[in-house]
Amino acid sequence: MAQIIKIHDYISRYELDPYHYMNQFIRLKKERWKSLLKAADEQQNEKESQMSKAEEEPASKRKHFFLKRKKEEVTSDIHHERHHWFDELEEEGGAFGNLPSDRSELASFFKNHLYDFQLKWASSTLSEMSNLSNKVKHNGILRELAQQLPDSYFIMYEPVLQIHQAAVELSIIIISPLEVFCLVYLQAEEDSVYIGTKNRFWEKKTAADTASVLNPGISLFRTGSVVSQLLKEKQADIPVQKLLLTKTSYIDYPEPPYGLKIIDKRSAEEWMQKQQKNTAPIKHHQMKAAKALLSFCLSDSYRRKEWLD
Repeated sequence: MAQIIKIHDYISRYELDPYHYMNQFIRLKKERWKSLLKAADEQQNEKESQMSKAEEEPASKRKHFFLKRKKEEVTSDIHHERHHWFDELEEEGGAFGNLPSDRSELASFFKNHLYDFQLKWASSTLSEMSNLSNKVKHNGILRELAQQLPDSYFIMYEPVLQIHQAAVELSIIIISPLEVFCLVYLQAEEDSVYIGTKNRFWEKKTAADTASVLNPGISLFRTGSVVSQLLKEKQADIPVQKLLLTKTSYIDYPEPPYGLKIIDKRSAEEWMQKQQKNTAPIKHHQMKAAKALLSFCLSDSYRRKEWLD
């Protein structure tokens, strides 16, 4: 599951100490998964115990069971982060809530559970918060990328950077161990067709009609140019790719500009599988690239109430 290190102009914990949080996330994720499996076993054992007792007790005397997480000893070097990890989860009423009864559904449950928590890390620090909009909370593209890409991938979702005293919103940036993808994700009607040109507008054709849409390459090339320049300035040596991606549509572009890679419905699944098979660990130049881009990001946040008090 990829790490979401920046969303728009939301404050992010990764901005404070990228190296610390990138490594800490993977360690905490492994611990959390072990805790989930243990909780699932406890819930199953308790259900079996309750069923056994139910056969002997009147229905009026049956008791409801509420799953409670047991505190575990932790190593000193991760105690601080683990403390805040669990505290924030417990503020919402429990470590995991209602677990699925079918063990085969645990992996999917865990990804959704972890995704919701990632949004917290990408929109708050221990002392400040940003307003997380419903549009972001229910953003299918962000969720899909985060849940399908490996742990060693970092996602910056349409970040706002300060370039020469101006705020510039970029497209999606994915920082993998091997390269940086500047990405525009096109989502339209199933089997629709984009007709690509070098003009300002493209055509999007569906079974019902034809519409004019802004050339997605404009924002993509702006993002690619900015990212390449900033990484060069910070001496982060990592290749930068410009990618148009759509899982629902076809892109008809006979002579695309140099450096533009097109992944449409015919090849999107293959591209994603290739990324999922990338078992390379987090690299030093990858972290350097992420830290370099984060250093230019703008953040709009406010002080947490408990810190004001």
